[in-house]
Amino acid sequence: MSSLSKQAWPFRLGILLSGRGSNFGAIQEAIESGQLPDTVISVVISNHSNALGLQKAQENNLSTAVFEKANYESRAALDEAIADCLKAHQVDLVVLAGYDRIISAPIMAAFEQRILNIHPSLLPAYGGKGMVGLKVHQAVLANGEKESGCSVHLVTPQVDEGPVLGQSRVPVMPHDTPESLAARVLAEEHRLYPRVIRQYLQNHLNREENQEAHDPVLQ
Repeated sequence: MSSLSKQAWPFRLGILLSGRGSNFGAIQEAIESGQLPDTVISVVISNHSNALGLQKAQENNLSTAVFEKANYESRAALDEAIADCLKAHQVDLVVLAGYDRIISAPIMAAFEQRILNIHPSLLPAYGGKGMVGLKVHQAVLANGEKESGCSVHLVTPQVDEGPVLGQSRVPVMPHDTPESLAARVLAEEHRLYPRVIRQYLQNHLNREENQEAHDPVLQ
């Protein structure tokens, strides 16, 4: 699909993950609880066949797919295959939930302005290449920051530089370790991501309805 539309309901999410999939689990719970109405997870994709998040998806009878680097001659070929899978599942919005590879041109082109990522810092601080996992929290503590948090942003070719759609803040405690700060930030991620996804989808629907209201009636 080139755009979201109310005729396309339910909205179909494609989840990309590499590890335990805790944010995927939070999104799934939000769907099941009604916080994300008229939304379904069409496919869960991983680049690791043993990812715990992939196992969770299979246990919940969701469609899954694995695309491992070793099976493709290039990064572009790998991402082309992933893009084809997402399109085959009629995905409206791609959601990166702990995906440990940088998205390249084939996916970016197929889902322009329709890829979200969550990052464990208050972007633009502590973003970019190499700022992943505990490295982010180590840097926050090393610089003596008083607060940290998480950000959901649109994915663009520049790593972690896409427009920020939502943030949540947490205090940095005097005796924090990277692990304790990571746990506090992760709890906020689980609340923030479903909230931003819902707002993103609602904004698209509102824009379409406004467009329809101003379109001339065809005779």
